[in-house]
Amino acid sequence: MLKVIFKYFWDVNLFNFIYSFVLGILFFNYIYIPFIFATIGTFFGILSFKYFYSNEYYFYHNLGFTELRLNMTVLFFNVFISIFVFAIYYLVK
Repeated sequence: MLKVIFKYFWDVNLFNFIYSFVLGILFFNYIYIPFIFATIGTFFGILSFKYFYSNEYYFYHNLGFTELRLNMTVLFFNVFISIFVFAIYYLVK
């Protein structure tokens, strides 16, 4: 079951990485990338997954995962990763 959640996490964050990186470059400051990754990027990643891969939700539903549970799991992990990246950044800085 962990493989299934990781696959959804990776698929959503593939879009999220692209959006976060582009918006971070547009703001001309790389410190915004983890913040965007945890908030706006996750939202756009989920919307992009819903647009391009909406049929895969049937696969996850058949395995017992609801869309809300998958999205909350991705949001939780993205916030955790962003806090970790901020902490590493400020420790190194």
